[in-house]
Amino acid sequence: MRGSKDPLEARKGLIFWFANYNRGNGPVFSIRPTGLKRLVITFKFGAYAAACVEHTKSHASREDFLLANAFFEQLDHEYGLRINGKPFGPNWEISSDLKIEATRKISERISRESIVETVNLVMVPIVASVAELVGYEEKGNEAEEAVPDEEGSISHALTLKRERSIRNRLLCLSIHGDQCGVCGFQPSDLYGSDMPSILEVHHIEPLSEVEQPRAYDPKTDLIPLCPNCHRAIHKRRPAYTPAELKELLHT
Repeated sequence: MRGSKDPLEARKGLIFWFANYNRGNGPVFSIRPTGLKRLVITFKFGAYAAACVEHTKSHASREDFLLANAFFEQLDHEYGLRINGKPFGPNWEISSDLKIEATRKISERISRESIVETVNLVMVPIVASVAELVGYEEKGNEAEEAVPDEEGSISHALTLKRERSIRNRLLCLSIHGDQCGVCGFQPSDLYGSDMPSILEVHHIEPLSEVEQPRAYDPKTDLIPLCPNCHRAIHKRRPAYTPAELKELLHT
């Protein structure tokens, strides 16, 4: 992502866009203050993004829309999402004039900390949703690339591929919370809120057991698991269901 100050709004804000686009020919995300205790996060396409819009309309799959819609539903519950000025509904479509807005109320006057927090809570899920639709993939993560692949096994490589990206993780934690869906472990209780969550995303129907690619409902098909439970759930083939693993845990 790239970003800068947004000089076009009445009150100064910040504007961001994907690195392989510019502010005019692709998706644009902004955050700006309104009043003393509100921040508005906006997504829209740039003025010259017709090619990007057409690409998105022709390439985004039903699964991509399910993921994006699940993100938007979660945001709507907390921040009153509006699409083209109207309350959020499931029948939105990709178009050059699509505009999505979310408003976050904060308890104190706007500060740098509240802006950063709002970016993480609201803008990042919107960016993830749009990235899913556009088909945008980051070119690697420096922190991850710095860690050598000590195992080098096929199963490890497949796991990295099947999770696709951090977007599934964001969606899963947004819906189910930062808590293991089997044992109830909450990383923040042990390590504090400053450490990133160590929970992993599990497909309840493992992708290795699906004969044909299919769309999935992120509310029912994804679950956050701690590393121990994630390893345990795959100790059998076919994998245990979360309910079966819970029974083992309490016997």
